[in-house]
Amino acid sequence: MLLKKPFYYIRHGQTDWNLEKRYQGSKDIPLNETGIAQAHAAVDSLKDRGITHVFSSPLRRARVTADILNASLGLPLTEINGLQECNFGVLEGTLRSGKNFSDKWRAGHTPEMAETYVDFTQRVFTALNQILAHDSVPLVVAHGAVFWPIREETGIKLEGTLANASAIRVFPSKASDSGWDYT
Repeated sequence: MLLKKPFYYIRHGQTDWNLEKRYQGSKDIPLNETGIAQAHAAVDSLKDRGITHVFSSPLRRARVTADILNASLGLPLTEINGLQECNFGVLEGTLRSGKNFSDKWRAGHTPEMAETYVDFTQRVFTALNQILAHDSVPLVVAHGAVFWPIREETGIKLEGTLANASAIRVFPSKASDSGWDYT
């Protein structure tokens, strides 16, 4: 369960492995030129939003995205290990095939040497609640799969995965004590 507090979330910019449709997971893959440009382009969507602190995964694709954003935002920046992408075990570096991996993983079919979805979700929520307990309006810079349990918890309805360098604001619903909204 997430603490009920607004936050911003942005997925890192594009990497070559995103283009090649490879599982990245815990591999520390750098941004490509497009990813760097995407991070620069995302700055305008985050300016003047009241964000007061940036929290980033330590993996360089997220950290470089955070550094690019923060060059303009000029805020405190903290790395949070719990925001790292899921360890996909033997799948890391391999080409993705089929569209049902995340459904199978969430249902308990864990690849060899990978993190279970339950453990991953617990790690992500622990990290995010640590951030939300902080006295700030946070911007979280992390990964596509890190957003999956957030989507499930908040009921965010997005088609597919959150695109590279796409930002979203997640906040408690004014219409419901238990609900969430997003923009």
